[in-house]
Amino acid sequence: MAARRSTLWDEFIRMQEEMDRLFETFFRGSPFFRRSSAGTPLLEGPSRRAETGIVESDYRQPLTDIWETDKEVVATVELPGVDKKDIQINATDDGIEIKVEKKDEKKEEKKGMFRLERVYSGFYRFIPLPANVNADKTAATYKNGVLELRVPKVKAKKGREIKVN
Repeated sequence: MAARRSTLWDEFIRMQEEMDRLFETFFRGSPFFRRSSAGTPLLEGPSRRAETGIVESDYRQPLTDIWETDKEVVATVELPGVDKKDIQINATDDGIEIKVEKKDEKKEEKKGMFRLERVYSGFYRFIPLPANVNADKTAATYKNGVLELRVPKVKAKKGREIKVN
């Protein structure tokens, strides 16, 4: 059988595999590194996983646009394929945490065999906020896969003059 001739595309694949090996070596042992379900390297936050690969977690950081007006800070967060009921938003003093978790469980039973696979996937994003906002009054709407957050600004308190004695 004749050997297959190498193509330019083969060289790209070889370079990608080499970069994957270097990346994995650099981040080995880090709690933020693992391989995705597709087998490619993935940086992520803490996740649930078993070394068997049966329980997986693929959390992504969603695309986010943030801008500021005179009255509020506005953020749009892309969450495609997410049900509104799965979105968790937590307002803290220094920012807003957005978490979406989707659990998928597949069971298969045949004579003499039982298989159960679980996949956890979702999105996670922390949006830091400036000090001049009231995060407790954040308004959230979700439409067509886009979450919109509106955080009202608070009026800056006027300072008072302090005399030096």
